[in-house]
Amino acid sequence: MKAVFITGAASGIGLATARRFASEGWFVGLYDIDAEAVGRHLSGEEFPASCGGACDVTDRDSVKKAVAHFAEATNGRMDVLINNAGVLTAGHFESNASEAHDAMIRVNVLGLTNVAQLAFPLLQGTANSTLVNLCSVSCAHGVPLLAVYSASKFYVNGLTQALSIEWAEHGIRVLSIKPPFVRTAMIDGMPEQLMKYFTVDFSPGQIADAIMNALAGSGHSYLLGWKAKTLGFFSKVLPAPLARRVVMYVTGY
Repeated sequence: MKAVFITGAASGIGLATARRFASEGWFVGLYDIDAEAVGRHLSGEEFPASCGGACDVTDRDSVKKAVAHFAEATNGRMDVLINNAGVLTAGHFESNASEAHDAMIRVNVLGLTNVAQLAFPLLQGTANSTLVNLCSVSCAHGVPLLAVYSASKFYVNGLTQALSIEWAEHGIRVLSIKPPFVRTAMIDGMPEQLMKYFTVDFSPGQIADAIMNALAGSGHSYLLGWKAKTLGFFSKVLPAPLARRVVMYVTGY
């Protein structure tokens, strides 16, 4: 039985993805900082082949324990790793609390790095394994009012690009999923200014579907939705001053 390890699996995209894999007959590992919520999900009937527990991605010891727990349940198998855990705080850079900036850097950057590195031995030991990093359309160009979050996703994009080359020799495929805003608690309190263009067009279930479709493909970068693809295209092909103007226009600046 193929096995998938998912971080941030207690809610939102992570939980929807866990449900999708379970429906396809996979062994599913649900890990999240909210261990109680994971326990409630596992106590039901929707995850017949599963394990899970606490995982604070910013704490390497916590990640080590989660990976070891998963390895024991799967006999060392990890076909897919979904690096999903992430946090977002929107607003003017100078006005956001420093703790919010720190959290985005620690979870979205350090946390994602910890999980990828500590799960590497299991991925390497499983034939045709895949690392899926949850990224964002905001990695196409720095987005005002999402400055630190956007910057953290530039990191995710860069790491994915590098590892997709570096880990190929180990038989590990590395890809990123880049959605716009998704209908989860993460977008609560989002500035109305951003919502005029970056409308909420995706549900967590649709992102789970996109992940499954990406696994069946051969690419390394998946922008989701025509708006994301349009912004990505303009950011890539236009001269920097014009790309900047496009971003200013769509964000109301």
